[in-house]
Amino acid sequence: MFITKRALEKMYEIHALSKKVNAAKNRNHRKKLLKLAEKHIKEIQHLYNENNPHADIETGDLLVLCLELIIESGKNPDEVICKCFERYKKKLSHILKQQSKI
Repeated sequence: MFITKRALEKMYEIHALSKKVNAAKNRNHRKKLLKLAEKHIKEIQHLYNENNPHADIETGDLLVLCLELIIESGKNPDEVICKCFERYKKKLSHILKQQSKI
């Protein structure tokens, strides 16, 4: 397990609140989350370019939005993240192996 039980509980609470705020008046919640993620990415790029330490907080906010998107899809965030860890490890190991052949 990557995400603690308490952290998952908090994420589901946040997601429920987010749906009340961002999906009100029949708005598409996933679409709103994606727009918010896009906005955060731009802000993070700007903050990192300025060496502003607040970039890390905004990156954490982006993580929350990403977890919300996973929950919105009806998936378990912990299971998805664990799968992604394995995929990234495999991809990076493969790239490293290819680079060492050059």
